[in-house]
Amino acid sequence: MTVKALAQAMDINVDHVYDCLIHIKNGDQYSSDNQEIDDFNVIVEVIHLCGGRHRLIPSPFANDKKKPTANIAKFVRTPMPPKEKLKVRPPVVTIMGHVDHGKTSLLDALRNSNIVSSEFGGITQHIGAFIVPVSKSSTVTFIDTPGHLAFAEMRARGAQVTDIVVLVVAADDGVMPQTVESIAHANRAKVPIVVAINKIDKADANVKHTETMLAEQGLQLESIGGDVVGVPISALKNINIDKLLESILAVAELQQLRGDSSGPVEGTVIESKHEETVSDTGEFDSNQKKGNLATILVQRGELKKGTILLAGQSVARVRALYNERGIQIEQATLSMPVQVSGWKTLPAAGDEVFEVESENLANRIAAQRRAEEVAQKMEVDAVAVTKKHEEHLQKYRAELKRRRELGIVFRKRDKGSGQHIEDKEEKLKYSILIKTDVFGTLEALTNIVNMYNDTRCPLDVVDASVGAINDDDLEAAKLFNATIYAFNTNVSQSIVLEAGRQQVPIRTFNVIYHMLNDIKGELTKRIPSTEEDVPTGSADVLQVFEITDRNKKIPVAGCRVTDGVFEKKQLFKLVRNGQVIHRDTLSSLKHIRDDVQSVKKGAECGLSFTNHDVKFQKGDQIVCYSIRQIVQQAKWDYGF
Repeated sequence: MTVKALAQAMDINVDHVYDCLIHIKNGDQYSSDNQEIDDFNVIVEVIHLCGGRHRLIPSPFANDKKKPTANIAKFVRTPMPPKEKLKVRPPVVTIMGHVDHGKTSLLDALRNSNIVSSEFGGITQHIGAFIVPVSKSSTVTFIDTPGHLAFAEMRARGAQVTDIVVLVVAADDGVMPQTVESIAHANRAKVPIVVAINKIDKADANVKHTETMLAEQGLQLESIGGDVVGVPISALKNINIDKLLESILAVAELQQLRGDSSGPVEGTVIESKHEETVSDTGEFDSNQKKGNLATILVQRGELKKGTILLAGQSVARVRALYNERGIQIEQATLSMPVQVSGWKTLPAAGDEVFEVESENLANRIAAQRRAEEVAQKMEVDAVAVTKKHEEHLQKYRAELKRRRELGIVFRKRDKGSGQHIEDKEEKLKYSILIKTDVFGTLEALTNIVNMYNDTRCPLDVVDASVGAINDDDLEAAKLFNATIYAFNTNVSQSIVLEAGRQQVPIRTFNVIYHMLNDIKGELTKRIPSTEEDVPTGSADVLQVFEITDRNKKIPVAGCRVTDGVFEKKQLFKLVRNGQVIHRDTLSSLKHIRDDVQSVKKGAECGLSFTNHDVKFQKGDQIVCYSIRQIVQQAKWDYGF
């Protein structure tokens, strides 16, 4: 849709559209009447700023040749040419395994860099990729997927782009839950496994037992007569790392890995992020920033500067290529991971990447994909709104019925218990806004947050996105009374000052578990405590009689304390046939004829309740108790 067409559709002057575009993110790039607005979100924002609402309908220009066809958004990988025209390519390897089994230490040994000490919490936070030269003519590409159960989705995505899985299993620990999960991911992707039995240098290492445990999971190693390659190693001591690399190349040779280096570029997004350089003053330096970056694994063709790429709903004219060391390179070949700059918006990790013949075509395809997503979202949202409305009516009717049964009549039906219930939910609700450094972490956090289902305190995610905290985030957090959680992202001094002025809390974390525990702690604070009876004494009713006080008969229970102590200041309950039939305080407690404040075990006493209408019976039990407030913990299983 062009700028002029948008103005005509809303029946407003085109200058009004330009006024709106100035105030919209990415809107200032549209400066001529006939320029096509290829960002659907920009169109929606203009409509909203003009006080309108949007609805997707079939295009009236059905015969317009420039209109995207129904299947323009559906790119598929083209078939490979004959095998003799294909080129031998390096294997792509993913290292998987249980947390703390030494996956990161193995990566450290492979690329000879001090990753272990630099990673927060000792656990990899997001996917990376690097190349290891094995000989003058052979290299291996390693995809670094997080080794923790919390990032199961990221690990699964790693298995989808890999040729070989190296499964790291600690010899002192054996097969663990994430080991089994990693095996399942590899089997589903039909990827061969090479087992690295790690930590053989430890005193309690038991390689044979580990091999037996692996066999129970269907992995029969060659050492026990199977066909799965296994290599005992010590990543920390750098033992047998060369043998592991040789085994990987041997398995790769059996697979006869080949690729098309001459066709249009195809690949997969391994990770994406927005990178900015922070100056000494703590402010972002726009002159040094690389902007939107995506790590691409090249699976076809040769990627060069100037290539037009399409990944999901994102388009890029490749501005620069960086290897894993951050050095600019001229081109990326088969099985090479490369960081690409030049993206208008960040693609998502796992998106397929295609080379497109022109930027105009790429933008049209991306726009159609966004439109299709919005249309689907509108359908889902409509169902959700209807469901929420029905739930609200059910709550309202239930509360109305309850109050009528209690004899309470509403003066106004439209502002009754439904509003009260909503207010109560709003008071208990904890709203958060999440910012992360990369999409992989955002995806993992979103999955974990979706596992929270404790209805006592709702968790409301106002927004979740990649990148540094900006003014829009502060505005959204202020509007919804939300706390901003920033994971591995820089927070500029100006944002900190503005957040303080607007009283918007910002909490920064580098370890995912610490962040989740903080959110859980806030949820726990909001859950009302429950009350628990704490018995301090009990007595049996031996006889029942009445006394007269000011012409009024008062029931009295003659009791013997059988356990603990009766204290007049405490609460009491009357138990008959195992059922509590009344709770009260005492108006009188006597021992023989004297008023007393307490009666110990074994002594007899006479007592009367404050409510003189309660009738005691011989054989009743009276329990003295206090009330203890029990702090409720939010129920949230992170999945690890």
